[in-house]
Amino acid sequence: MMKAEKPKISEDLKESGNLEEVVQKAWEEERDVKDWHFLNAVEIGAASGDSDFLNCLFENCRLTESGFGNLYFADAVFSNCDLSNADFSKCLFRRVRFENCKALGTNFSEAAFESVVIRGSVCTYANFSSVKMKNCLFEESDFSNGSFQQCGFRSAAFQKCNLTQAEFLHAPLKGVDFTTCEIGGILLSGPELQGAVVTAVQACDLSRYLGLIVR
Repeated sequence: MMKAEKPKISEDLKESGNLEEVVQKAWEEERDVKDWHFLNAVEIGAASGDSDFLNCLFENCRLTESGFGNLYFADAVFSNCDLSNADFSKCLFRRVRFENCKALGTNFSEAAFESVVIRGSVCTYANFSSVKMKNCLFEESDFSNGSFQQCGFRSAAFQKCNLTQAEFLHAPLKGVDFTTCEIGGILLSGPELQGAVVTAVQACDLSRYLGLIVR
């Protein structure tokens, strides 16, 4: 069974409600943003610079339309945050959790996910195209109309997720279990489903495709 490593968050974090100020200082000093608890921070359209985020907790933050592209996030938790339309493209996420977050239209394209958990979140229209995933869990979240085009799924699991009209073109789904998910109207060309695990009802909806494992 797939198991994602938990973030290793220390208990003695520094607290700030001003993410931009902390990031700016780290950038000026050419160091990472490390050991911070960002609480109730509101940064709309902010740019993160070149500093990576290590051992950080983001709680009740609004980071909509902000730019975090091409950064490294390790041992981080986003809890009850609004990340809608933010840019996380080409980021490396290692031991990161998104809990009860809003990520409408958020861009994760070409990122790398290692031990990432997304739980209880709304990620409609989010872009996960070309993301490489290893030991990842997506649970009780809404990914409807999202894009998983050309994703690489290595020990990734979807549990009780809404994947209605999500796009999986050119994303091999061998071993991916959709039996607890809503997959009506998913977009693919056919070969992606070979080896995917679906229910009998789902198999009827996908009967035009070959290579299904039906339970």
